[in-house]
Amino acid sequence: MSEQAKVIERIRRLMALGTRNSNPHEAARAVMLAQRLMQRHGLTTEMLSLNEISESVCQSLSSNADKVPAWLSSLATVVCMATGSRCWFGWYAHTSIQGVNSVRRSLHFYGFNERPEVANYIFTVLQRQLKVATDAHMAGYRRRRILIGTLRRRADQFREGWVAGVWQVLQSFAPTEDENVVLKRWLCQRHAGEALAGLNVRNAGRCRGDRLARVKGFLAGRETELHQGLDGTLAPRQITAEGNAHD
Repeated sequence: MSEQAKVIERIRRLMALGTRNSNPHEAARAVMLAQRLMQRHGLTTEMLSLNEISESVCQSLSSNADKVPAWLSSLATVVCMATGSRCWFGWYAHTSIQGVNSVRRSLHFYGFNERPEVANYIFTVLQRQLKVATDAHMAGYRRRRILIGTLRRRADQFREGWVAGVWQVLQSFAPTEDENVVLKRWLCQRHAGEALAGLNVRNAGRCRGDRLARVKGFLAGRETELHQGLDGTLAPRQITAEGNAHD
């Protein structure tokens, strides 16, 4: 831990002592010491807030397409809404074992304290469960003579319905207005003031049987269970889907 990080941690503890202490004299002394430390090291309340924001990156996305599938974008949004996080899609350079270079999609979660890490874990678990559910659904079409394009559209329709179903079992956890201000400021600093490019999203195409595929996806997604911890936050090691535990 750097010297500045140690100072910030000490300031946080003093601030916490000042706001929670029932003894007014001890509380005032704690706050005064915190203020002195902030002045001595040139720290502001805004800097302390920005320091509480972290970033967690997922580099194992189901799609590397330039146009992100709507179901993938929606899944990221649902996870953010459930964890009080924010996210953006990016790119990263990847080199395979065979030495082949390529550019792949990445998903960056950011937010206060442990929220991005929890969001990344939940997204990874749900993405894996979605793949299992989609494969099981599409297995029913194997022996039928169906155009490949139709199969792909049905799969996308199922996925979009599945994500909508998952949202039914989650609770929204939105950052406060003050947190949103800090998050926007952090994002601007993270990208050196450059605006992020707009995301190109590809919606599921229409096809014969698309409505049924979406409904089945919704019903399957609604069966997913995400257990919450005692403090009301989503606990990564308590996530289950289709009755299976994931560590």
